[in-house]
Amino acid sequence: MTTSRKAWKLHEEPEKQPGLLDFSFKNFVVICLAVPLMVITACHHATSDSGADFGKVVTASDIDAHNAPTALADTFSPSQKAIYVVAEAKQVAPGTRLSATWSRDGTPVQVSDEVVATQGYHDTNIEFHLNPGAGGFAPGSYKAQIIVDGKPGPEASFTVK
Repeated sequence: MTTSRKAWKLHEEPEKQPGLLDFSFKNFVVICLAVPLMVITACHHATSDSGADFGKVVTASDIDAHNAPTALADTFSPSQKAIYVVAEAKQVAPGTRLSATWSRDGTPVQVSDEVVATQGYHDTNIEFHLNPGAGGFAPGSYKAQIIVDGKPGPEASFTVK
């Protein structure tokens, strides 16, 4: 009795047919590495290097309950109750640290208290305000600059006269 060799090949691989599902392990590894990298790159671009992405930054004499400016101004009187700098925040990542520095005629006046984003924020307003001293605001050219994670961010200029 003779046996055929073919009978012993129980796990013989079928002939490969070219098609969409014909890719190697190497291609699989490349895809597995490339897709997360593209996602990370897209997310990094969306949030920017600083943890926050801003639109307009304005100064105002008043804001509403949602920190939106209700009275835009770039000139204020010394008797103004407060001066607001409002940043339109398109996106703020959780953990981002924000504050504002205020200067008059190039000399630092105040640094606003730092706030930390406890969650991610999208399409919101972030405000900082400067209160007058005992005699009101001193006349001069002012600048308010948003500080993001310890680095200078967007700024707005205004005048008190």
